[in-house]
Amino acid sequence: MPALPLCLLSVCEQDVIHSLQEKLNISCSQHFCLMLQNMKSNIPGKMTLLQEQETLAELAAKPGARHFRCLFRVAFVPQDAYDLLKEDPIAFEYFYMQCCNDVVHERFASEMKYDTALRLSALHIQQHAVSNNITGKISIKAIE
Repeated sequence: MPALPLCLLSVCEQDVIHSLQEKLNISCSQHFCLMLQNMKSNIPGKMTLLQEQETLAELAAKPGARHFRCLFRVAFVPQDAYDLLKEDPIAFEYFYMQCCNDVVHERFASEMKYDTALRLSALHIQQHAVSNNITGKISIKAIE
């Protein structure tokens, strides 16, 4: 991992989260956290939560730190996603895109049920159609 500038060495995980939430205009902070993913791990979905007060210097000092990727994710899923949509539409959109990316990258393929993947696919097709003003019957070839 390259050397970090001195001004970043004392920055903790919570500071990074608050900065990202401010830049992304997300108000529901209780659902988000930073997670580490080991890029050399054989388990694609395995991620580790960062500790709240852990600094970037401590993170960079960990063995094999150059193989880690830091992800800003919804880690604490709301009981009802519709409540999140009403409370913070931007956080909901971020959560939705995270779910889609997890499916596409097969992060949790061994745990996902087929009907869940089909429902998510159908929802994604519907969202694409609405955002592109496609009305009537939807042709899968047109979406591809």
